[in-house]
Amino acid sequence: MVFGWNKKRTEKEEHVLSSREIKLDQISSILSELKNSKQKHLVENTTPLFSNIQDELNSILKIIDHLSNDSLKIDDIDNQLKIIVTRSKTEVISIISKEAKAKMPQLGTLDDVKKATELASQALKKIGDVLGKNSRVIHVFAKKYAQDLKDHLATINTNYMSALQLLNNYTKFESDESLIKEKTDKIVDMSQTINDKSAQIPKLKTTHDHLVTSISDLKNKTDSLKSSPQHAKYLEIKNLIEQNKKEENKLHKEIDEEFSKISRPLGKYFYVTSLEKPLKILMEELIQDPAKTITTQNKGSIIVILESCMKGTLSGAVSVKEADKSVDHISALIRKIDDFLVRKNELMQKDQNLQSQLGVFDIDAFEELEQKLQKTITDKNDMESKIKKLESELAQETSNRTHAISELGRDLQSISNTKYIILV
Repeated sequence: MVFGWNKKRTEKEEHVLSSREIKLDQISSILSELKNSKQKHLVENTTPLFSNIQDELNSILKIIDHLSNDSLKIDDIDNQLKIIVTRSKTEVISIISKEAKAKMPQLGTLDDVKKATELASQALKKIGDVLGKNSRVIHVFAKKYAQDLKDHLATINTNYMSALQLLNNYTKFESDESLIKEKTDKIVDMSQTINDKSAQIPKLKTTHDHLVTSISDLKNKTDSLKSSPQHAKYLEIKNLIEQNKKEENKLHKEIDEEFSKISRPLGKYFYVTSLEKPLKILMEELIQDPAKTITTQNKGSIIVILESCMKGTLSGAVSVKEADKSVDHISALIRKIDDFLVRKNELMQKDQNLQSQLGVFDIDAFEELEQKLQKTITDKNDMESKIKKLESELAQETSNRTHAISELGRDLQSISNTKYIILV
């Protein structure tokens, strides 16, 4: 057997996340626990870093003490250069001494970490700036101190950057925490909306069912009335009224046609007549609507008007062509007045009799019932549209909430390394 052939491969173990079911109202306490834990972690992990920074600052302070006591052997150099070196040395000692004396706070809270980070940042910047400004002098006249200062400063920077990264990580957590709270509140609002609409739909469906029942009842009532003998009689009477109305229209047309034959002499007579004002007013109405004006009450006056017009035509007071023919038409019309009145009165009386019989069926109550039926049908259709719209909105909002919950679960997992199953 060849060595190694049957050797089993070992696969990299996958990190298995713990899983936990929670409700929305538990998220706040979970975030609070995580926050306390991360603050504690931040303090614990930055404490040695700032302790190292403090040690390095102390070392730098010792170097500066040595530098302050060192003459740098500048007595034999050019006086102008000596002034420059002395000024640089003084500036370096002054600023670095001040910054190196900074005391890192005892870390116990987040604010302590922030304060220590700020102090370290300030010390790094000011020490770095003054060394950079006086770099040539330090490297030429204080070369033995330059490398030590550089090394200690590099160590401070390394520790500072590590502490800053830890603080930035915590700041990122706070940002994530704020976003998670915002998303949680949004899901709570979405859930409230979903609950409200979920409760509203059954109520609307109950109302819809009542409307359906009402429609059925109203249809039964209207159908019953429509099939009643009274309704049939009512329709029969309405038909007779319509037929009678046609006869009235036919008579009116006949009367209008007869009067149209004398329209010219009658029209001219209107302007030359010496009749009294009431007769003249009646004559004007007769010219405009003869069928309406001819009544039993107006009969005598109408005959007077027609006879006067005929006399005026015969005497020449009314100038028309074919006067004899106009006179014949007027004379014939006078003879027809009684017939027109008899027929008109008969039709009017017939209409009155038929109208009085319409009471056999309460049409107002029937029409009110039909209007109520139509309104109820409209209300039912509106209710169906409202329910459909509400159900569509509910489905969309439920889908949106499901997506939001999944996203919230991923956000929680990213800051806790725990898989949360959020229940609503």
